Amino acid sequence: MEKRMNKEELIELIESLKLDKNEYWILSSGALVIRGIYADAGDLDIAVTKKGLQELKNNYNLKEKSNGWYIVNDKIECVLETKEQWKIEKYGNYNLQSIEMYYDFLKNSNREKDKARIPLVEEYMRNR
Repeated sequence: MEKRMNKEELIELIESLKLDKNEYWILSSGALVIRGIYADAGDLDIAVTKKGLQELKNNYNLKEKSNGWYIVNDKIECVLETKEQWKIEKYGNYNLQSIEMYYDFLKNSNREKDKARIPLVEEYMRNR
């Protein structure tokens, strides 16, 4: 089984990224772990701006996947996105995928792991 990362390990990985903090935002389970909604993440998925993607290409040996995502290393994948305020939520020092956007993604997913996260996200949204 893959080694999952708790919040401390995930933050360490994020801080090691050779990438301007304003050029990316954290997606999926990584954003849940940073918010304290979920205990751990198997990897770090990030959305990057064009400038951010270029920074990653300069600093890492990116491999493009068939789905448009890029493999940065064995723990990080990224996708090119346009940076719009409604997509991003500032949480502490980090830019995270907005919880509403992630909730919409979960509701439309057929994956069991995503369906299992819906109640956690709903509770978080009710209590914030």
